[in-house]
Amino acid sequence: MKKSIVEIYALAVCFVVLVCAVIAAGIGAYDLVEIASPEFAPPSYQYERHQSNEAFFQVDCEKKSSVNLTEEEKTKQRLASYESAIKAERRDAVQSLIKVMIVLIIDALVFFVHWKLARRSQEAGNAT
Repeated sequence: MKKSIVEIYALAVCFVVLVCAVIAAGIGAYDLVEIASPEFAPPSYQYERHQSNEAFFQVDCEKKSSVNLTEEEKTKQRLASYESAIKAERRDAVQSLIKVMIVLIIDALVFFVHWKLARRSQEAGNAT
C-alpha cells in the first residue's frame, strides 16, 4: 500500500487547508464576540479615554476647543464619541467575519477537490 506522489500532495494540501480553517474559525469566533458585545473589543487606550471627561478632553486641551464647554456638553461629546467608537468596532468585526467566511468557503472548495484527488489516487493505487 505505497502512496503515490499525487496522494501525498493531495493529503498535504488537505492538512494545510484544515490548519487554515481552524485559524479562520478562531478569528471568526472572536469576531462574533465583538459583534455581540462591541464594548468588549475597543483597545485599552480608547476605552480608558472615554471613561471620564478629564481623560477624554486631556488630549484636546492643546486645541483649547473644550475650554468653554459645560460639563454636560463635555459628557455629551464624550458619549457621542464612545458610541461612534463602538459602532466602528462592530463594523470592523462584521467586515472581518465576512472575510473569514470567504476564507472558509475557499478552504472548503480546496479541501474537497484535493480530498477527492487523494481518494481517486488511493483507489488507483489499490487497483494496480
